[in-house]
Amino acid sequence: MQKVLLISNVFPLENNKSRGCYVLAQAELLKSSNYDVKIINPIPFIPPFYPSFDKKFVGFKNISEIRKVNDFDVLHPKYLRFPGSLFPKFNQENIKIILSKIYNWLGDWIPDIIHLHGIHPTLSTGTIISKKYNSKLFITVHGWDFDIGIKNKKIKQIIKNNISNIDGICVVNKKHFSIAKKFFPIEKINYIPCHFDIKKEHERKIIKFDLLSKKIKILFPANPFRKEKNYSLFLKTVKELKKRNWDIETKFLRTNNSRDEIIQKFHWADLVLLTSKREGGPLVTKEAVYCGTRVVCTSVGDTNEWLPSNSISKKDDCYLLATCVENALKNNPELWKIPERFEKVKVLENLTNLYYKN
Repeated sequence: MQKVLLISNVFPLENNKSRGCYVLAQAELLKSSNYDVKIINPIPFIPPFYPSFDKKFVGFKNISEIRKVNDFDVLHPKYLRFPGSLFPKFNQENIKIILSKIYNWLGDWIPDIIHLHGIHPTLSTGTIISKKYNSKLFITVHGWDFDIGIKNKKIKQIIKNNISNIDGICVVNKKHFSIAKKFFPIEKINYIPCHFDIKKEHERKIIKFDLLSKKIKILFPANPFRKEKNYSLFLKTVKELKKRNWDIETKFLRTNNSRDEIIQKFHWADLVLLTSKREGGPLVTKEAVYCGTRVVCTSVGDTNEWLPSNSISKKDDCYLLATCVENALKNNPELWKIPERFEKVKVLENLTNLYYKN
């Protein structure tokens, strides 16, 4: 049984269940194929008021350092860091203070594979751990590192300095594949998206929409307080649709929504409207279509690789998005197909091949 240590900047918390849910889903996928998995999610020290300012940090207060989540051992070592791409060298160096806690927690459990979900600021720590245990080192880039992080020259240099230490890098969309080629040899780059993980009982077929009703139930698939999700554009688009005589009812997802609550909202909605400024491979788009809901979105992440082209706005523009909504409602239901590469069987096959070929 191979032992895999996942190290991720994000992971679900008791009061923030959507935070890095794809990391937990991948851990469960590996476990289903008889991998022994442990998870480390370093937690930055934050001021008490900060979660009110940035909802990504909801749930950090009073979190236990050691937890059991779905039968996985999870470590949350705390460390001091600056947000985003501020002072990247300090962040990469300072996170090393968690190494002793990691070694004590692991004990005699020796990982064969270290798999980082995100580059900054965990790359230096992951490299040290992999060298200590002579483990293979892999990284999955979900978005921020290639969309924002590498615009910082120091983060870019940190990646270049560690290329020889990395056995393979995984990306979740074609744009990031192109970026990865600027840093890594092609044989180290792998296109392995996150899989969507919804039980078969929740699957629904997309059906022909009743255009004459002029009524639409629209779901905003995120917490409105997350700035990168661009809720203001969602509201402007709804306003424009109302000007076009559509009767609109809206809902949104909450930070602490359970999986069942999220699925219920997918089933309730006629359409999901994703207005994000950036995404890697948004799982909500696949989950929504699987649950029988059309999707309209800005051109982010992998959306233009598989969604109907007339349901994607090339610009962050409410008028264009409103037209995309009308197009999506008119589209033939047969156009909404989820590619095989997003299914759990295919993703597991690709991960297994990744681990064994290196």
